[in-house]
Amino acid sequence: MSMALSYTLISARSTFRNGRYVVFTLALPLVLYLMFNSLYGNDTTDTGINVAAYLMVSMAAYGAMGATITAGARIAIERQVGWNRQLRLTALSPQGYMVAKAAVAMLVAIPAIVLVFAAGAVVGHAQMSTGQWFESGIALWLGLIPYSVLGMIIGFVASIDAAQPLTMIVYLGLSILGGLWFPVEQFPTFMQHVAKALPSYWTAEIARAPLTHSAIPLTGVLVLAAWTIGLTVVGMAAYRRSGARV
Repeated sequence: MSMALSYTLISARSTFRNGRYVVFTLALPLVLYLMFNSLYGNDTTDTGINVAAYLMVSMAAYGAMGATITAGARIAIERQVGWNRQLRLTALSPQGYMVAKAAVAMLVAIPAIVLVFAAGAVVGHAQMSTGQWFESGIALWLGLIPYSVLGMIIGFVASIDAAQPLTMIVYLGLSILGGLWFPVEQFPTFMQHVAKALPSYWTAEIARAPLTHSAIPLTGVLVLAAWTIGLTVVGMAAYRRSGARV
């Protein structure tokens, strides 16, 4: 356990120092939020949610997803430089390794959430009670679990040259198709069904539930749980397979 904790802290420190992390998971979501909010922030959705708060959750989810996926995909770099091989020779178990990596991904997502939420409060004037701010942020953070595993899978199966473009394709695909950039209600009917099968849609929906004092949607919890379990099974298989190549 102490080895897993030490590895978690070392990996988190390395990720925070990465320039791409700062740009794509902190700066870009913030810029997009400020831009969209300046255009639509004074409006109200059909469900009565202040658009500034709606957009804030969407862009915070967008940045946090990128942080979690990117953190896991850094495994590809560790594999190429031989760090992954060295870890397999230590007492760190495969389960401990994956838990540590997932913990890193969850940790590095926190600044992305906090920064966009801060912008929503100071600049966007998002109308939410103290309880709603807290509940929405926690719900959003917990909804990131499947992406931490997804990033690890990319890191296990992709080379260092392929990991970055594959990460961006998956990241942008989930963001756009999941309705983080555009409301799902504007999609064709078929695409709306596709969106509601994706974890990205439900991550944002669950985080928005406190905005209307609604209960957390059970369907969303089940979808996220199913994605997490399925990706974990694939991730364990990918980890074992990558070990055969190092």
